[in-house]
Amino acid sequence: MLIDLQQRLAVVTGGASNIGRGISLQLADSGAQVLIIDKDLVQAQCTADLRPGKIRVMACDLSDPLQVQTLGQRLAENEVVDILVNNAGWVASEYFEKKDLAEIDFEIRLNLIAPLLLTRMLVPGMIARKRGRIISVASEAGRTGQRTQVAYSAAKAGVMGMTRSLSHEVGRYGITVNAIAPAMTLPESSEDVGVGSMQTQRNRSPEMMAKIVKAYPMGRVGHPPDIAAAVVFLASDQAGFITGQTLPVNGGFITT
Repeated sequence: MLIDLQQRLAVVTGGASNIGRGISLQLADSGAQVLIIDKDLVQAQCTADLRPGKIRVMACDLSDPLQVQTLGQRLAENEVVDILVNNAGWVASEYFEKKDLAEIDFEIRLNLIAPLLLTRMLVPGMIARKRGRIISVASEAGRTGQRTQVAYSAAKAGVMGMTRSLSHEVGRYGITVNAIAPAMTLPESSEDVGVGSMQTQRNRSPEMMAKIVKAYPMGRVGHPPDIAAAVVFLASDQAGFITGQTLPVNGGFITT
């Protein structure tokens, strides 16, 4: 199945590293022009340099609602956005009773408020043009819950709720709204990780990883190209009759 996204602009939040980097590169490889939104411009430019002329970068702290609204207005006025990928996310694992309130607020703003606001700002243009793809990277934590990730799980569940509800409103305009629920997804090399990536906070021993992998029927955890392939498909014309869905891309970790 050949997917052709030429003459389409895809906005990818958090597109500088890990999952977002993989998504940005595969969208570019499928013909799309890509605009990475990230606060780590150094890492974002490193990603853009891998596809010269195909990827641009723009700075924004997506945890700041005012910056997100300004960004959304700028995009709505100056760009024709065909594909929106709400990918940026962050979690700092901690038991809920010990979680700092500022950390809870940060995780809700980045993981839920930012996708809501940016989608809200770009939907009117898609409605006017009677086409569009909105794809959000949620998480299995939002589907099933995850110990030490209460706020993150709540935010990702909210993203899936947004996906279902919005699909009912905009389907008649030719717009599809879907989400993807990855399980553990790790970068394939250190080059995939910027200073702002939450993967910089992870330190898993080989012994720990061996135990984790045993829970995956595929015998490994996910990598960015696994998630990116699903995003590219949902962005394509071939997925034009799929909307309101959350697609698990988890190697069989959860089978509901």
